[in-house]
Amino acid sequence: MQTKSPTIFISAGEASGDAHGAGVLNALRERFTGANFFGIGGDKMAAAGLEQLEDSRRLAFMGFAEVVRHLLFIYQLRAKIIGEITRRKPDLLILIDYPGFHFSLMRKLKQLKLSRPPKVLYYISPQVWAWKAGRARELAGLADHIAVIFPFETKIYDDVGLPCTFVGHPLLDEIKPVPPRGAFLNSLGFEADDRVVAILPGSRKQEVRRHLPVMIQATAIVQRFMPGVRFILAESSTVPEQFFKNFSLGSSIVSVRGQTHALLSHANAAWIKSGSSTIEAAYFGHPFVVLYKTSVLTYWLGKRLVKVPFVAMANLLAGEQAVPELLQQNVTAEQLAGEILPFLKTPKAIESCRNKLKRVREKLGTPGAGKRVADIAAELIAAREKEDAL
Repeated sequence: MQTKSPTIFISAGEASGDAHGAGVLNALRERFTGANFFGIGGDKMAAAGLEQLEDSRRLAFMGFAEVVRHLLFIYQLRAKIIGEITRRKPDLLILIDYPGFHFSLMRKLKQLKLSRPPKVLYYISPQVWAWKAGRARELAGLADHIAVIFPFETKIYDDVGLPCTFVGHPLLDEIKPVPPRGAFLNSLGFEADDRVVAILPGSRKQEVRRHLPVMIQATAIVQRFMPGVRFILAESSTVPEQFFKNFSLGSSIVSVRGQTHALLSHANAAWIKSGSSTIEAAYFGHPFVVLYKTSVLTYWLGKRLVKVPFVAMANLLAGEQAVPELLQQNVTAEQLAGEILPFLKTPKAIESCRNKLKRVREKLGTPGAGKRVADIAAELIAAREKEDAL
């Protein structure tokens, strides 16, 4: 039983991390009614009780070239966070994904040799199995525990001596009931039995800028073969609505905002930018095509560092190509259309993909990830108190 209300720093650097962090915050507030939470997060974490030192939307950049352009901001933010941690002396740090920034923060705090260093819980593993495998060993020297969301990750940290718990995927708690297909499509001016392709270009401006134009071009090719297909663009809440007005969608594409899960639930197939959305799509079980384009420099570096056969997590979990992947120069309108057409008209291809995605979904664990992370946090805080009492 804790004898005082803990102070907890919690940080997430992007939209998916904000949603995952909100789940943890809600579980922690139930356990520690008087706890103080401060850190980095978005609207969802703020609504769950976080005192924001920075809005995570300002960290919505990725790739080597993009990071270099924001180095001054990153250094200034890290200095600000370190100052607040030093002043407030939190009992625990919960760092959610976003390894570039969070590893830098942990290293700096380690160097400071604080008289009362906080416990560190890392939630959602960096992709050490894909590149920079030494990060697992480094993390073992920086964190006290890691909570992972894919079952195969536990062995990696067991091997380096870092306490590790598979908590299940937080997506299972974040999925809310969606309207029936007919009601959803009727609200957009479509019929309940229309074939629908979902378009998910990304959650950052640079991703939308690189992916959406070619996805729009691909819709025209699909319609030449299947004139009745409908297209629905999912606008990410982390990209300003006005930004999407820079793109000419034409009459065949409608947009939705804040309805991604409903769209993935009811679309027959989808084009999806590689990232967390591919796990959401795998959960709903409809076929999709993964695509990704980045800067030439980032891609060049990635090709030399990445050591896995697939980019999409759905394929990694399946252990085979459950869904097609198109990267860099292969992201063309012709290839996007060619890969998705079988998922719209060939029953054998549709059924095969759905069966593989069903097996992926089974590997996501069970609901309750946020609560399990809160349980680990409570154990670390209790250990912190015991050390204080010595």
